[in-house]
Amino acid sequence: MTRLTTLAARFAGVIMLTGLAACGEDSPVPGPGTLTATLVGPNGDEGAAVVSLYGHGIQSVSAIAPTEAFPRLDENGARVVLINPDGGLIEFRFALADTLQMPDVVVEEVAGPDDELRADTGAYSVEVTR
Repeated sequence: MTRLTTLAARFAGVIMLTGLAACGEDSPVPGPGTLTATLVGPNGDEGAAVVSLYGHGIQSVSAIAPTEAFPRLDENGARVVLINPDGGLIEFRFALADTLQMPDVVVEEVAGPDDELRADTGAYSVEVTR
């Protein structure tokens, strides 16, 4: 290989890697889909939470083990009781009719692994990923 061919191959590789890095995550597209939700808070392991999802088009809510989910859906959204019997990460999934129409998510209550309610639910949020 000549030096020019080697430089051209390296340049093409750099351009390709730069293009891939610029792509990042796929842009959201309209339509149905299932999203993953994780309770995030200052105390680490948790035992239970009550989370409300406000919005239309919520089709179902399910747990990600070891979390157990007990959802109640209606035309305005869903209210979900989430329990991790061992204490730890609390995760769940919810299916939407249109993933561009994200519901508002509110953490209503949180209890530690010792079943004691946390005093400040304002310190908690739900991280949603596609």
